[in-house]
Amino acid sequence: MNLSKTFLYSLVILSIGLSNCDLEKSVDLELPVYENQMVIECYLEVGKPMVAVISESVGFFSSPDLPLLAGAEVNILHRGFSYELKEGIFIDTTTAFPRFFNYGTGIICPSNYNEDFTIEVRDAQGRIAFATTQILEPVPIDTLEVIWKEDSPVEIGLIFTRFFDPPATENFYRRTFQKGSILGMGKNEQDFTTTDNFADDNNQIVFGTDFNFYKNDTVISTIYNIDKAYYNFRESIQNAISSNGNPFGQPGVIKSNIEGGIGIFTGISFDRKVMIIE
Repeated sequence: MNLSKTFLYSLVILSIGLSNCDLEKSVDLELPVYENQMVIECYLEVGKPMVAVISESVGFFSSPDLPLLAGAEVNILHRGFSYELKEGIFIDTTTAFPRFFNYGTGIICPSNYNEDFTIEVRDAQGRIAFATTQILEPVPIDTLEVIWKEDSPVEIGLIFTRFFDPPATENFYRRTFQKGSILGMGKNEQDFTTTDNFADDNNQIVFGTDFNFYKNDTVISTIYNIDKAYYNFRESIQNAISSNGNPFGQPGVIKSNIEGGIGIFTGISFDRKVMIIE
């Protein structure tokens, strides 16, 4: 028997042997007990009432909906004053789609860009969570500029948003750009977070679009000046979504600035320009 026949014969015997074996084995995995945590989302905006969503995290195999947390004591501290956020239903109707919060107050957020705000949450189980932040000053948009596409059979343009990055500090931004005259309605062309690493020698930053715009279109360009904690939070949320969309990916870790819980406590400041393209 030559070598090739010997190999083929051995392979057939091995296959028959494996087919008669029970290769299925039940394995019991002991997963660690998951400890629920308080989840806090609170965005302070000058000129708006102070509100928050306080919920509770769930295990990986639980329903993705986070249960709202009842019976908590929620306070925001600023300049020696304590503002109590009471449990209830609070609705922000200033956006196209109303946003709901389960803790809030009618007191308007103070206009202060220099001093800390702290949130403290204590629930019925005695758990305590807290975080500290500041509201950053808005960075103004300098100009919106339309550039028309050359050699196009129709007039179609792109739009540049230009602004100047404060040079003395490391800065982070959220950029949104919308086609439509009502905020939150219409086509959302862009929504991303970024650093100031690509500012030019004159500290100018330029955000551009694709050639998607025609005369008489209305667009809304917004630049949010955000802190590093909010930048990290949003980036980790996007990474977690991308990771969990892959069945072989590991669940993402949310980067939080909440001590004793998870979530985000931050200030929201922005500049916005609305333009009708002519």
